[in-house]
Amino acid sequence: MENMVNPGIGRSLMSPVALQEGIASLSRGAYFKEASLDMMLSILTESAAQMSGVERVSIWALNNEHRELLCLDIFELTTRRHSKGQSIHASQYPFYFRALRAGSSISADDAYSHPITREFAADYLPRHGVTAMLETPIHIRGELQGVLCLEQVGPSQPWTSAHGLFAQAVANLVTLALVEYEAEEAKRQAFAASERLRAVVGA
Repeated sequence: MENMVNPGIGRSLMSPVALQEGIASLSRGAYFKEASLDMMLSILTESAAQMSGVERVSIWALNNEHRELLCLDIFELTTRRHSKGQSIHASQYPFYFRALRAGSSISADDAYSHPITREFAADYLPRHGVTAMLETPIHIRGELQGVLCLEQVGPSQPWTSAHGLFAQAVANLVTLALVEYEAEEAKRQAFAASERLRAVVGA
């Protein structure tokens, strides 16, 4: 993500019909019980980018204080590259974090002029060649946990309602993956605690 993306890259976004078919395809293929969380997230970002035609698709998690977003996975369509670990701080982008906490999606056809995303114009947007952003909050049990980001690079096209529905469907699948991961972790911890108790009792 730190490498400069060619700002001349531009591609056509998928049609509403294609996006609906993409949602159905993602929903059918998202249940990989044997896949790790990292693999699930990488499958979702890569599939979402390929199905929508959007250059950059990423999943970010909020820390407990809601002061930082940590990238869990980002997929760049042209280079077909995954990366993670980047962070964005509320102190740098206060309006953006405030909008996320409000719980609504952010649809910026022009990220440089949109009142919420224009604070990225000094560094993030030119560094990655991003011109349009579609941000969809990720909630777990009603609590804001992160955000799914779709970002156009180079010449941009307006986001449609179909893109919003597509992004929400992908965000829902991210939520499902995170909930299943939490459930599996709880099972593993319960089993480990049971084994330790059994060892103590049997000692």
